[in-house]
Amino acid sequence: MGLVIIHHLCLMKYVTFPDVKWINPFTFFLMDGQLGVNVFFVISGFLITSLMLQEDTKTISLKNFYFRRTLRIFPAYYFMLLVYFILQLTGYLYINDDSWPTAITYTKYFNWDAEWYTSHAWSLSIEEHFYIIWPLIFLAGEQTRKYISISFIIIVPLIRIFLNFHPINWMSELTIFTRIDAISTGCLFALYKDNIIKRMNSHWSKIFFCSIIILFFLRYLPLIADKISLGFIFIPFGLTHGTIANLLIALIMMYSVFGPKGIWFKILNLKVINYLGLLSYSIYLWQQFFIDGSRNWIHQFPQNLFFIFIAALGSYYLIEKPFLKMKDKFTAKNKQNKIII
Repeated sequence: MGLVIIHHLCLMKYVTFPDVKWINPFTFFLMDGQLGVNVFFVISGFLITSLMLQEDTKTISLKNFYFRRTLRIFPAYYFMLLVYFILQLTGYLYINDDSWPTAITYTKYFNWDAEWYTSHAWSLSIEEHFYIIWPLIFLAGEQTRKYISISFIIIVPLIRIFLNFHPINWMSELTIFTRIDAISTGCLFALYKDNIIKRMNSHWSKIFFCSIIILFFLRYLPLIADKISLGFIFIPFGLTHGTIANLLIALIMMYSVFGPKGIWFKILNLKVINYLGLLSYSIYLWQQFFIDGSRNWIHQFPQNLFFIFIAALGSYYLIEKPFLKMKDKFTAKNKQNKIII
């Protein structure tokens, strides 16, 4: 989330970093919003699959699964769109006619660049479309879900190669066709969790630090490869939001959750970090509105960060939390009736 916000602040010229050779690698890393989104994708795939694995797959109800996802995702998102609509009626902002349909129908990745205020919904669209197909794949059986997860990870690099030579306007790097491998990587790590932990157990620190270092310098590897005419290797695998990065993110995630309970673990489990994680969905929804590049006082840095936090608090406690309680009651009721979601 932090990488996305810093990326948008820099994109709108609210924040600038000095152009110093030895500092640039760090600033480029901090400004990498696409890396931040892929972290979200990998973790999301891991979490949803882990939750499904905890249930008895023979009694999973698709109807109940989709209902739960609707209660979790839709209310806060459509509340944001409602506020946008009211603000547009007052003349405070403008969202063009082409953008509203894709924003409302969760198909934003088809025209993410139509305007600013809803453009960040491209990632939510990918998530929602994946949530539609993944339970169907999951119910097909253990081997099927593993094979299809691997297939998605293999297919995306092939699509990138095709697009490199035959570009398609509506199939950018921000569509499900080029990003589903990130979510699938998280799913695959959940499916093979025990085996992965077993193999990593005696190498936690080495894997963690190597993953961090490679991820940090990944954007520079094509420059080195070009010098020996091997730059084409990175066409299918992408850079910090490609296949290699997804694997590194997943390894770092495994270390963070199942690795040694050292300093890194303690930092990630600080109360303030956990609280920000609680608000992360609402923060992601509202950061776009307050980082819009306008001259209005509430949209200027640094007070816009304060207003993002206030809007996220309102969204979570007034919209998200009541629906989450409804979801929990629905889950408890169905467990009593032996209907697992």
